[in-house]
Amino acid sequence: VDLNFAVDHYHYSGIVQFLCGFGPRKADALLKLMKHSHDPLESRAGLVTVFHIGGCVFLNCTGFIKIDHSREDSLNENTELLDSTRIHPETYVWAQKMAIDALDYNDDDEDSNVKQRALEDILEDPEKLKDLDLIAFAIELERQGFPDKRITLYDIRDELIHRFTDKRTPYQPLTDEERFYLLSNECSESFKVGVVVQCTVYAIARRKPKGDEPDIQPKRNEETGMWQCPLCLRDNFPELSEIWNHFDTSGSCPGQAVGVRVRLDNGISGFIATKNISDSKVANPEERIKINQQIVAKVIRILYDKYTVDLSCKTSDLNSGSSLEKDVFYDTEAAEKIKKEKEAKKSKKLKNKQYINRVIVHPNFKNITFNQCAKF
Repeated sequence: VDLNFAVDHYHYSGIVQFLCGFGPRKADALLKLMKHSHDPLESRAGLVTVFHIGGCVFLNCTGFIKIDHSREDSLNENTELLDSTRIHPETYVWAQKMAIDALDYNDDDEDSNVKQRALEDILEDPEKLKDLDLIAFAIELERQGFPDKRITLYDIRDELIHRFTDKRTPYQPLTDEERFYLLSNECSESFKVGVVVQCTVYAIARRKPKGDEPDIQPKRNEETGMWQCPLCLRDNFPELSEIWNHFDTSGSCPGQAVGVRVRLDNGISGFIATKNISDSKVANPEERIKINQQIVAKVIRILYDKYTVDLSCKTSDLNSGSSLEKDVFYDTEAAEKIKKEKEAKKSKKLKNKQYINRVIVHPNFKNITFNQCAKF
């Protein structure tokens, strides 16, 4: 945050309160002091020496405060170049040491401006920092009693090379497929086309009739004499005119049933078209499926953008193929061997099945098995 810019531009000043260690009152008080002083903040240290910010607050906020030296007419010998970076003042010494070592300057030089000159030169040619052995530097700091500072040293080098660069991965909007799996708490392996699922019927899907609906021909039941609506299949109309009134005027015809709507256990909505209810022809879904009925169906299409799926509960679809792919390490030979052993054991058990002979004195009584009895 550039405090000098915040003083000059009121719309920007609201962000100051969110600095670490600040709040609405501290931010408002600091901005008022800076505004009344009529002098810009020339360094981070000025927060303590000029505006008397507490030491704890200074350590918390100073890493997030930027001093824009491009606003000044010229740089003087007291200007701290690192104040225009995200490097914390506690690590200025390490940043200066890295600049001196990268340029092979003599840090024992009595010239007090050698550190500033090294920083100026390294900011103009920061690629030289890539040749530094920061691991050796971190080991030396550990020998001096500091904890492991390798990550901090790498952060300092990256900041000197690319100041204020956002290292986060650029935002990419979610695709319809990614959003679908996030909302459903599923993944592409657990929920895909071909998976068999259990669902609950909650409504009959109908297509509302239109005024220009072609070829609407009511049918009459010769046995009862009642007329039947060709769309909703209601068959209790005594007169033909009542069907047209039911269809055109009152709008009471719910329309033709085109399928059923279901809800899966994971909350996803599904649709089963009339043609996918059974292998045999189904004229009215209500004759085969009831509301709140639990049914098993297979996913045949996933509409990611609409958060719904198309299903089929036809026997031929349910029996075709496996709903789950086998693991790459699945031992097919062992599975076949186990299957054959089970079948042999079952066959042996049936062959050796015994029954207790009953002693009944009757000329027509015989001891026979259940299968013989069923055949008889």
